[in-house]
Amino acid sequence: MLEDALKGDLNNKALVFAIYCSQFWLSPFSSQEQGGCFEQGESLIADWKLFKKLLQKKEFSVDGADYENIVYSFKKGIFSAALEKYGKSPDENDSRMRAEICRKKGLCYKKLGSYETALSCLTEANETLGGQAAVLAEMADCYALCGETKYAKLLFREAFFTDAQRIDLDFLDAPLITVLVEQVEQKGYAGAEKLEWIPVYGVLLGVFGVKRELRSQEVLRLKQDIYSLESELKDPANNSAVLTPRLMNLYFWLIDHYVLSKDSVAKINEVLLKIKILDPAVYQMYVK
Repeated sequence: MLEDALKGDLNNKALVFAIYCSQFWLSPFSSQEQGGCFEQGESLIADWKLFKKLLQKKEFSVDGADYENIVYSFKKGIFSAALEKYGKSPDENDSRMRAEICRKKGLCYKKLGSYETALSCLTEANETLGGQAAVLAEMADCYALCGETKYAKLLFREAFFTDAQRIDLDFLDAPLITVLVEQVEQKGYAGAEKLEWIPVYGVLLGVFGVKRELRSQEVLRLKQDIYSLESELKDPANNSAVLTPRLMNLYFWLIDHYVLSKDSVAKINEVLLKIKILDPAVYQMYVK
């Protein structure tokens, strides 16, 4: 249909772009009968990430409004199709699978602009299987998109504290987090390093400024993790580029615990000294 329309309007760049997008999605949709419903949904989500990366690499001389409208139309179609697939996926009384299906349905609803419904799905995922960094990050993104900045900052910080490597930045849309990611990228970080530096700069730049007190078991675990990372950093064989920011973030959490629990200044100064030794530049930004 688009190609027929183009014959009568050969200079229509929007039509050319729409045809390019359609050609990309011919293959994914033609192979949708393979695998179960969940796998088909996963395939669509993965293809969307690839599609977005291709659009970023290729320059199109299309009017901005036309470009956005065409991309939005495809986004609506793809995530509606993926949502339908996830909705038909059996969880087989498996709590982990049920939580994952709820998370992916929440992601689809969020991409379709239904933030309250997305939050409902993500909350169910979190209640079904708690402590998942990916779920917390998606919930934070929804809160940010709804204007609930306080909850967003708290949950983003929680998500990166839980496991930064499990967070998929490609599906986070709120300026609160995307601007922070861009700032970290501008400092030259990428891949696994970038994910670990995001919470560090989130604190340094005031984005992750909402804090909570830790439970006694969490404090014990935090101190154990710090000791373990400090030991790992002493081994040259380990990846210090990833371990350093991860340890830095844990130091920040420990200082927050000491401050909120009104612990001794000596303990705070001890951690500050460790930060200064680990990265003097970060220390200067943190204490200024």
